[in-house]
Amino acid sequence: MQLFLAGLSGLPPEEIRKAKSLYIRNAISEYKAMKESLAAFGFAQMLFWLIPIFWPMLFSQNRMIKAQQKLFKDRIQNALGVWKDDLAGEQFDIPSS
Repeated sequence: MQLFLAGLSGLPPEEIRKAKSLYIRNAISEYKAMKESLAAFGFAQMLFWLIPIFWPMLFSQNRMIKAQQKLFKDRIQNALGVWKDDLAGEQFDIPSS
């Protein structure tokens, strides 16, 4: 994020707004792709749930997956919060969970 912001210095305000909008849209796309890949991984995990010896590992994996999803979503929300004035009027398709 810091490198991205450093790259914006010296650009006209309209270009900065476009770059920030693109950054948010790309972050949302990455979030959606991550959720899809984790959903596929979760489907593969179902077989391991049948074997109790794997349960501790699966519980910790599920906690890590939820933490990763929360981190991605929080980053998007934080960027939107900081840039709300710059991105006024922009509409973003943010997944609900």
